[in-house]
Amino acid sequence: MRINLAIRAGLLGVASAAALSLASAPAQAAPATAPQTAVRTATAPATPQGGAAAEAVFGQAADKRARWVTLKHESGRHGYWGPSWNRKHGHRVMQVKARCWGKGQTMIVKFMYRNQYLDWKVMKRAKWPCDGTPRYLRVSNAGHKKYGAIFIPSYTQTIEYWAQSYG
Repeated sequence: MRINLAIRAGLLGVASAAALSLASAPAQAAPATAPQTAVRTATAPATPQGGAAAEAVFGQAADKRARWVTLKHESGRHGYWGPSWNRKHGHRVMQVKARCWGKGQTMIVKFMYRNQYLDWKVMKRAKWPCDGTPRYLRVSNAGHKKYGAIFIPSYTQTIEYWAQSYG
């Protein structure tokens, strides 16, 4: 069962209201209407307990907001390099960030995905100069599980890459 933030805030408000009512009064002096107050707090989060609970829950949601995540980062001296990685669940934007070093040399980069028939399909390709500047190949609406890149420098040279996803 999926619980959205409003329901979770209401449930948190019920728990905090029950804890506050039990902590502030002894067990024999607790009023019989405490559960009704807690239910009212769950349905109307404008009360002080419900507002604080909602802020706590939305603070957690803001803590998990979308950001760039590095899935793989490697560097090495290669003449041909073809790493692959898995996309994180829920992330719909993928990118390959890469750079290389070499005087006047170039590097061909192919950004690919693997389809359900286990074939690698090229989504984007680029030819970059090897001047040490990081460059990007980005794809939005990514939906496949397995992604990869091929780096083909004009000569054997140092390549550094980052596989990143956003979500």
